[in-house]
Amino acid sequence: MSQIPEDLSTLTGPQLVRAFLAEYDKPRTTKAERAEFFDFKSRIFAAIAERDGNPDAARFAACARADSDLLWAEVAANEALNGGGR
Repeated sequence: MSQIPEDLSTLTGPQLVRAFLAEYDKPRTTKAERAEFFDFKSRIFAAIAERDGNPDAARFAACARADSDLLWAEVAANEALNGGGR
């Protein structure tokens, strides 16, 4: 996931779509990797929604954020159950 740009504000609409598609099919084997992808997906769709006023993109961003939050909660719970990384 290191190829994901932090600042999406400089990307055009087509560049946002290309960045998303470049990450879409990469294998993710852990919940943390999946959560990172959903964080990214949320940021991409939020950027599209902000630029275009697109309510569908805003909805997709919110759903991706919810998925990310759920996965991060599962990661944290798993770490707590396993002694917090001891």
